[in-house]
Amino acid sequence: MKITASFHLRCLLISAVFGAGCGDSADPSSAVSPAENTQHTGSGPIHVVCTTNIIKDLVRQIGGERVAVTAIMDGPGIDPHSYTPSPQDTNALTAADLVVYSGLHLEGQFDGPLESLNHRGIPVICVTEGLASEQPGRLLQTPDGIADPHVWFDPELWLSCGQHLADELSEYDPDGREQYSKSAVAFAELMRTTQAEGRKIIASVPVTRRVLVTAHDAFEYFARAFEFRVEAVQGISTESKPGLRRVDELVTLLVDNRIAAVFTEQSVSDRNIAALVAGCEARQHALKIGGRLYSDTAGAEGTEQETLAGALLHNIRQIADALAETEPDADKPAPGSNAAAPQTGASTESEDSQ
Repeated sequence: MKITASFHLRCLLISAVFGAGCGDSADPSSAVSPAENTQHTGSGPIHVVCTTNIIKDLVRQIGGERVAVTAIMDGPGIDPHSYTPSPQDTNALTAADLVVYSGLHLEGQFDGPLESLNHRGIPVICVTEGLASEQPGRLLQTPDGIADPHVWFDPELWLSCGQHLADELSEYDPDGREQYSKSAVAFAELMRTTQAEGRKIIASVPVTRRVLVTAHDAFEYFARAFEFRVEAVQGISTESKPGLRRVDELVTLLVDNRIAAVFTEQSVSDRNIAALVAGCEARQHALKIGGRLYSDTAGAEGTEQETLAGALLHNIRQIADALAETEPDADKPAPGSNAAAPQTGASTESEDSQ
């Protein structure tokens, strides 16, 4: 697909249909002037500005030496769901040759700044645009019909995003088409190798213990890819507000199934996880924090976890180490409990408060 004005409009008006993705048709009455800079004309590397460092890694993997990449939310402790762009961020976006973002309303506060780029003639690529237009689709949906944006936790989906990015970069920079195509193939192999290694590590965790409890619901794609059940205090956005009922539900789940560990996240407050630990302690169940996972962002620059592959394997090792080490007979259902083998993708979101 060429990076045209209609493409920009589809990608940037995601606020019109929350979570519908970048592939929906735009209202013709909202048409804007065509972007002028739809192809790269410079002689040096393409100056790409990304929203998150997970997107930065993807652009580096596909673009190689043909791109110079920076990210606005470039750190493990930044929450893209609630991040508000500053004037400096807007300046960085408008100074870019090309802007790349995740989409599916992950970067909820960026709708306005991204839309304004089209009027300035700055091309914008939404990496999940291809997934959003798939029929039948592979995106997970909440009961409210909102697409889950955390697609990078399923390596098969993320390699598709890499291929889509390669296609879009080839339209923008035709001279690099061959390199982008080769990079997409190499990236697909990296993702498949990462998934295979992750599954090998996860094999140490018995099926009955594969329950991943985290602060917010970012791991449903992980559950599907690695055969886990996931439960979270908050919904897919950290802007959602958990209620006491949801905390009580999770405490009961943890106690009845003798789950040994829960997990905090790099970009989310520990407060709700601490409430689970305290609730289990009050019911004489020893619950530990098994590790700190990367969810909405990858690791710091210069670390192994700065790449998506590195962050994903870090998470898997933390999960396997914590859930494989339990007290004797911990994998047996507690007396009177209805514990059963976890069902993949069975997380439920409760916003009720009492």
